[in-house]
Amino acid sequence: MARILVVDGDAQLRAALAASLTQDGHEVEVASSGASALALARASRPSIVIVEIVLPDMNGAEVCREFREDASARPLVIVLSTAATEEARVAAFEAGCDDYVTKPHSMRELLLRVRALGRRRSSAPPPELLNVGKLTIDLAARRVAVANVSIELTRREFDVLVHLAERAGRVQTREVLVADVWGELSDSGRVVDTTIKRIRRKLGPHAPEIKTVRGVGYKLEPP
Repeated sequence: MARILVVDGDAQLRAALAASLTQDGHEVEVASSGASALALARASRPSIVIVEIVLPDMNGAEVCREFREDASARPLVIVLSTAATEEARVAAFEAGCDDYVTKPHSMRELLLRVRALGRRRSSAPPPELLNVGKLTIDLAARRVAVANVSIELTRREFDVLVHLAERAGRVQTREVLVADVWGELSDSGRVVDTTIKRIRRKLGPHAPEIKTVRGVGYKLEPP
């Protein structure tokens, strides 16, 4: 299963794509414009974006280029277009797309391409650095910096921060954090809350905010 963002100005086509992808087992969000797609992707971190080349506010290739220039949101991108010329394909790939599908296309073909990209994403080596705003996490060296200033964290604090940074913009429950970082503990809420307080204090005001979602958990808010 992949988290997929479908971007198309045509409401009927958006709905058809979303329905087929959902039926295939994927988690799907939709956007009707380039600007809304970019904002949504930064918040929800899709692994794959399917974008129509003609949008109400910008060209799909521009959307793809924006993704490539934004370190906080770098999904794999499939461009949909009625243009079958070599020039159109080259322009899309130069903008940074990962696949190009000409319309009209069969839904079966598109689903197979999505699965192929999903396998490519899952087999890719994990990143050595995580960057969220002014926060940089060196996973290999287990080092953290905010605005190029080193921050000393304990092992547990580091692991909690990595968990949140890898899922920036998405709420993580206390139970999930405990399972990922500590394993089973009887007093899960208290140990998570205490650790988050220490992380906030150490990171300071220039780091991305770790927001409390009342009654649920926490999320690292991307800039």
